[in-house]
Amino acid sequence: MDAQPGDYLKFFTGQSKARVVAVPSSEFIRSYAEEGRGVSQYPLNLTTEEKQLLWKQLDEEMMKAPHLTFNLLKTNCAMMCMLMIENALIREHVDFKDMPEEMALNNGDLLRHCSSHAPWSQFVYMIFYGAVSDEFFETEYRMSPNMMVEVMRGAVIASNDTTSVRPLLTGSHRQLTAQAAPWSASPITPTLFFSIILLLVLVITIGEWCFGWHKLAYITDVILLMLQTLTGIVVLYASVFANLFGNRWNWYLIPFNPLPILCWIGFHKKSEFWRIYLVYSVILLVFLVITPFSSQLDFPHQLLTLLLLTRTISGYLFGRKQNKA
Repeated sequence: MDAQPGDYLKFFTGQSKARVVAVPSSEFIRSYAEEGRGVSQYPLNLTTEEKQLLWKQLDEEMMKAPHLTFNLLKTNCAMMCMLMIENALIREHVDFKDMPEEMALNNGDLLRHCSSHAPWSQFVYMIFYGAVSDEFFETEYRMSPNMMVEVMRGAVIASNDTTSVRPLLTGSHRQLTAQAAPWSASPITPTLFFSIILLLVLVITIGEWCFGWHKLAYITDVILLMLQTLTGIVVLYASVFANLFGNRWNWYLIPFNPLPILCWIGFHKKSEFWRIYLVYSVILLVFLVITPFSSQLDFPHQLLTLLLLTRTISGYLFGRKQNKA
């Protein structure tokens, strides 16, 4: 994928384009070594003719302009490698056997496993994963770099008539550059961060009712509404218009969408505006109730929803109090 600033934005909207390029092995290995990442070489158990077809396929792909829609699902580096190997097979196919237990998980849980070393990346990915997190793709489309070797070790190449079977990988692997250090998760995880923010919001809300911190509570509401709106616009565009990762529906459109700010702009001067807080509070409560039933919904996002719910309930109760007065 092209690495221009605009292309990163396209990646997060599922519209970036990619192609196959040739890179000298020494340059490839050096770039990984500089980042502290390890590289190992595994020999494929292909016939001479199949190796020639694989090289031909790669050469033909290099001659094409960027045409592959590159995203986290279904068109990523690991998946493309696996499909090119399979396309080079002659009257044969790859049969995946003895796979790690994680490959039996649905898409959302598999993503959590593969991104467990990077909780903030996982947090962002899960926002955009949508309904496909509850599904189960074919093995080729569930490949990730850190799972690929383990999956391929147990795979075999079988003839279409099942008369011959041989391992996909053969011989021993060779380490080209060592892993500098194991992955270490950030000490400030999304769960910890949003727990602290939720605690602060609770303190501000208590201060609003007990000590008259109305201005501080108002500033908090403005910040939360702006962040909620920004997130809602991105999720709405990525899920509905950009069709990011092939989404058909995204559960986060329930708590995060532009409707609250539109309601505020259009009706906040109305005397009965405080009733809208109750409507949105009910919506947030419904979202929290359904969270155990989807593989897309995570605890940090529940904390975010509780942040909004705390302030919408407070807004409703404060408006009701003023109305009675």
